[in-house]
Amino acid sequence: MSWWTVRVLILGWLLVMGCPTSALKDSEEEMKRGPVVVGFLHLEPKGPYFRKHQTEAQVRFFDVRNEGTGELIRVHVREKAKRFVVRLSPGHYHVLRIQIGEGPFRSESYTDMNFDVFPDKTNYLGIWRLRIDAPKTVRMLQLDVFTGVPDWEQLLLLHPELGEKALMVSTPQPGTNQNRLFAVAPSQPRAKYFYRR
Repeated sequence: MSWWTVRVLILGWLLVMGCPTSALKDSEEEMKRGPVVVGFLHLEPKGPYFRKHQTEAQVRFFDVRNEGTGELIRVHVREKAKRFVVRLSPGHYHVLRIQIGEGPFRSESYTDMNFDVFPDKTNYLGIWRLRIDAPKTVRMLQLDVFTGVPDWEQLLLLHPELGEKALMVSTPQPGTNQNRLFAVAPSQPRAKYFYRR
């Protein structure tokens, strides 16, 4: 076997091993049953606004892992939505990362938060306030979780399944996280220093 063939095989093996997102399950397709989990999102870009799209920043999705089963789940957030409602199986979960969209730009940040999903409950994860730095060489994302009281009456009209079970407050811990925010594809600029795959 030639050295070139060995290099190709090793590279292929590394690519397969280095892609944990291939095991991700889509919350919209896979999670048809289980307790309802609800949370609210409040995103605050910190100025000055160098990009015209920064004021339109929104959470696109976040990834969670069930610590008991090892299952990875991607929770999508609808465009311009201020909340997420999803069904997850009961267990202890770890929030792995969050992706932010700013027009054509995409950024991701790894997180370190844990929460529990209780059976036969509507699990409330609180209000997630995300503060993102203005575009610069090193950007940070600060995530704070509060247990504020949302407008449940309006929410029940849109999501009647939330009223089926008793409400259980299960805010992620620790309540404050600050992590680096990286540009990801498809995004700009293409300079390797700023660009992370």
